Amino acid sequence: MMLTATLIAPRHQADALLALTDTLPGLSLDVAEDVLNENYKYTYFLDAADKAEFEHLLGTAGIRHMTFAEVDETVDYVARNRELFPPLVIGPYFIARNDEDAPEGLIKLDIMPNRAFGSGEHATTTGCLLAYMHLMDQRPAPFVRGLDFGAGSGILAIAAARRDGTPFVCIDNDGPSVEINIQNGQLNDVGPLLTCFEGDVPPAGERFGLVFANILLQPLLELAPALVASVDAGGSLVLSGFTTDQAGQIEAAYGKLGLRKTWQHVQADWVAQVWQA
Repeated sequence: MMLTATLIAPRHQADALLALTDTLPGLSLDVAEDVLNENYKYTYFLDAADKAEFEHLLGTAGIRHMTFAEVDETVDYVARNRELFPPLVIGPYFIARNDEDAPEGLIKLDIMPNRAFGSGEHATTTGCLLAYMHLMDQRPAPFVRGLDFGAGSGILAIAAARRDGTPFVCIDNDGPSVEINIQNGQLNDVGPLLTCFEGDVPPAGERFGLVFANILLQPLLELAPALVASVDAGGSLVLSGFTTDQAGQIEAAYGKLGLRKTWQHVQADWVAQVWQA
């Protein structure tokens, strides 16, 4: 029997709670930002047999209160996914979440719904894809090399690789998401163009013409110097994962590091921005 466990915890406990997926085999995790209270919301998935050990591990991390629920394994989740995740069209992209056929003239992206962020429906993913199209409308040639930091499913890197053949380095701090990224690259016939690995920071000393960072407010602020340092001279940095009321903090942090904001998209209070080096 499978269980879910949901809890909300402050940011300073994030490293300990993320590390539980390395400590307990078979444990997986979804993380969302509790914007109003500046916390993170964690939803763990585990086998019922691991419940006692999981509760013990949470206790060592200082967590005493969580909500458990049984996963209804009689539900046809494939059928439910087809209902909950219909295909999307964003610019030239047809995002098939359940292996649908793309209409003629559109670029098909097969991104199956799973635990890795970025199956296409979130406003930040849309904003980043629109930012990429905005940049390509102004360029005579594709970017030579890109970085997708906090890549999740890999949808942004895959979209660029599918359209323009741009090779990407994809980094995520969640091991299972890295595996999903690799699988999605292979599924979309761009596996050789993607170098995917687990990490918490951009690769030191490397520069890229295009950098995507669709993560959360706090890591965007903390990693601002490292992200800016990863953008090649004349390159572009696409930021998202923050809301309209947080945009001022982003602009203060990145503006003082010498970049220029040249484009912005807002959808459902989520912001995507283009910054030029």
